[in-house]
Amino acid sequence: MAKRTPVVRKLGRPRDADSSDTRQNLLEVARRTFARDGYGATTNRSIADEAGITTGAIYHYFPSKAELYAGVYQVVLSLVADSFDAAIAAPGSLITRFSRALDTAASLNRSDSSIAGFLVSVPSELQRHPELVELVRPLRNQAPTFIGRLVLDAEAAGEFRPDVQPRAVEDLLTAVLSGLATFSTVTGDVQRHRDAIGALQQFLAGELIVAASPVF
Repeated sequence: MAKRTPVVRKLGRPRDADSSDTRQNLLEVARRTFARDGYGATTNRSIADEAGITTGAIYHYFPSKAELYAGVYQVVLSLVADSFDAAIAAPGSLITRFSRALDTAASLNRSDSSIAGFLVSVPSELQRHPELVELVRPLRNQAPTFIGRLVLDAEAAGEFRPDVQPRAVEDLLTAVLSGLATFSTVTGDVQRHRDAIGALQQFLAGELIVAASPVF
């Protein structure tokens, strides 16, 4: 049996040159651990062990596990917002731009499924752990939604029929993205997530169903 190489933990206060890299690594490890094990089951010890640092080093960056969770959430929100903003930056119809956003969701999930896994667990974690609410809820409330911008642009361009409620469209598209992220997390299968997105894109383009032959 191969001998395991022991994890070398960094002791004490990080050097300035290493501090930024250590913090980024800590946040990435914490995101994966929170997504996999949940907030309650995750300990600073388990995060430190996986990150290759001491628990004391964690406190150099975050005074508590709750603050670390909020730090992860803030970074994930920024990553997701930047990615989707870039996806919808080019002009196009609502369906065209939303389809680009779906491609971005698939790419993010394929690159690191813990991003979706972490995000979809946030509402339930807030219910189970009240200490997170004051730290996380303000970030949620301040986060602008790219879907809201898509709907506003479509409304301004006259894309909706008169009987369509833009707020309902925003709720629908939000639920679709959230549902797909939850589906990926539950199944643990990024390819099924990608395939489901592909089917949805065909549906939106009117290419999913073969037109029925006329009956004479």
